[in-house]
Amino acid sequence: MNGSLPTLSFIRRMPVGFLLLCFSILTPAWSQAAAKLPTTSEVLQRYVEATGGKDALLRHKSMTVHGRYQVPAAKLDLETVIYTKDGKLLWTAILPNGKTASSGYDGQIAWDLDGSGAATIHRGDEAKSVARDADMYYHLHVTDYFKSFDVVGVQEFNGRPCYHLKGVNNWGRINEHFYDQQNGLLLGYAFNTAWRGGKGDATETFEDYKDFGGVLMPTKAISRDGDDLAITLTTSVTYDDVDDSVFALPEAVKKAAAAKTNP
Repeated sequence: MNGSLPTLSFIRRMPVGFLLLCFSILTPAWSQAAAKLPTTSEVLQRYVEATGGKDALLRHKSMTVHGRYQVPAAKLDLETVIYTKDGKLLWTAILPNGKTASSGYDGQIAWDLDGSGAATIHRGDEAKSVARDADMYYHLHVTDYFKSFDVVGVQEFNGRPCYHLKGVNNWGRINEHFYDQQNGLLLGYAFNTAWRGGKGDATETFEDYKDFGGVLMPTKAISRDGDDLAITLTTSVTYDDVDDSVFALPEAVKKAAAAKTNP
């Protein structure tokens, strides 16, 4: 207890009236300390600085991320590559049968393509979520994606005391962020996936930050959605090596998009 408050064993021996007096004296001090929270912009700016600073984040125009996607319960371990550039995104995974599954966003259409070649087109709020994920500079303007976003307290998250930010994003979904109180790094998100067919309350935690070209990034992300658990690992990051042709829509996606537009 760092000597500032009585130990628990000592408290148990104190008269109730004396304890009430002590707590009535201490409570205003605690409330005052709790009220001294940083602003949302201060927490977000601290994260940018902790990960390398604005100039480091803006230095590059595209990014290629190699890694692995694992689902322990299914004994699944896939090699993955993510490409981002100009608000566009492509994610690919090599399946156990050697075929490729992919997801992407070309600035207008958000899509999935499974290993059999079947395409899914995302619309509405799902497409907005994909567009946000395609933003390579998301952490420089997080609040642009929120109607409201406030620091609501300090809360333990993944074993660390964190500044807890809670907001409503532009498509009306509650989204919570947790930033390490000590070092400023983003440790994770909490959200609900029921609206897009998920199991409800979900979290994503970020661990093992490493330097890639002057920018700190988490190399391990753990996603929990109900009793589902998936792990995303980052093994390497390269910059300014993505050609625009990477984001060209596969033929199956073009046909699915056209069918959805003109049923």
